[in-house]
Amino acid sequence: MTGLRVAVVGGGIGGATAALALRRQGVDVAVYERRETVPPVGSGLGLAGNGYRVLAGLGLGPALDATGAPISTMRMLGADGTEFALYDTGRLLGMRRADLIRVVLDGLGPGVVHHGRECVGVDPDAGRPIVRFADGSSAVADVVVVADGLRSRTAAVVATPPALRPSGMSALRGFVDGDGLPEHLATGQNAWLGADRHLLCYPVDRHGTLNFAAFVPRPAGNADEWSFRVDPGMVRDAYAGWDHDAAAILARATDVYRYDLADRDPSAPWTRAGVVLLGDAAHPMLPHMGQGANQAIEDAAVLAALLGGSGAAAGLAERLAAYEAARKPRTDRIQEQSRRNGERFSGGDSSPVGDLSWVYGYDAPAAGRAAAGRLLDR
Repeated sequence: MTGLRVAVVGGGIGGATAALALRRQGVDVAVYERRETVPPVGSGLGLAGNGYRVLAGLGLGPALDATGAPISTMRMLGADGTEFALYDTGRLLGMRRADLIRVVLDGLGPGVVHHGRECVGVDPDAGRPIVRFADGSSAVADVVVVADGLRSRTAAVVATPPALRPSGMSALRGFVDGDGLPEHLATGQNAWLGADRHLLCYPVDRHGTLNFAAFVPRPAGNADEWSFRVDPGMVRDAYAGWDHDAAAILARATDVYRYDLADRDPSAPWTRAGVVLLGDAAHPMLPHMGQGANQAIEDAAVLAALLGGSGAAAGLAERLAAYEAARKPRTDRIQEQSRRNGERFSGGDSSPVGDLSWVYGYDAPAAGRAAAGRLLDR
């Protein structure tokens, strides 16, 4: 071990990946997660090449390949089923969010993640930051990584975050059994675009399970994370009269959850006095590039490269500032592109978005090593 002590607040994809990457660098890490277990309710996601590269480098490639569903094509369709475009997705694994978290946690092994530990605040002004928990206990670390999401309870310790920016859209999400559906639905990614809504569907495991995400104008009332369960008839009604393939998928929906979509304007700083933001706590983005989880994974790789091998707490401010400098221009750009995509897709615009190799070809571990090298060259 390097002698550096890191506490991670939040045991989701970003926090767990950060812990695994830091441990691979010889850093002593503890993760504090308020939930007792990985929640079974959630969504699917696409683990793109840029996120997969990080996790495979941490030794998780075989487990990911055995768990997720490989996706090679993306069809763009009109509401009536007319195919506008067919894209090669490159390396893309459809997965349940909960399955991805479990794969990373299995890589961490026992004793690293402390469930049922609700963080109620972080004190950055005590020499070393102190994490305080709802049960009255506390933990001291050299670095506290805040990875507790869009509605982070601790990000304001670093700086007051911008107000939430509702997109005006909600996602109605669920899983269905793809058995008996046409091959192009069971194995590929399909997106139907309409005048003010769009529907996305893709496989998430090796057993034929499909994830759907139906993006609709935000209904009345509020939804909180994944806890807002709705009548499946809501999603079927929202797409009544659409293509028969879309109807066939939604006819199988039984458990549907609503999530009201919002992000925040890019902001800084991400770090203060040994406390650093990661993932949605730093740069929450809309899901219309499929990059939220992938960007948190990239954050983890860059941060670990900068903190690993430091040997002591000396120079931490410079290392954390280098992490922000390395990551922020990229996440700012992806946040903005995600907003634009949401507007395009729910306007029925299926025109190509251009070359995305800058997204999927990014090598976060190499970027982290380069940032660490620049510090050494000063």
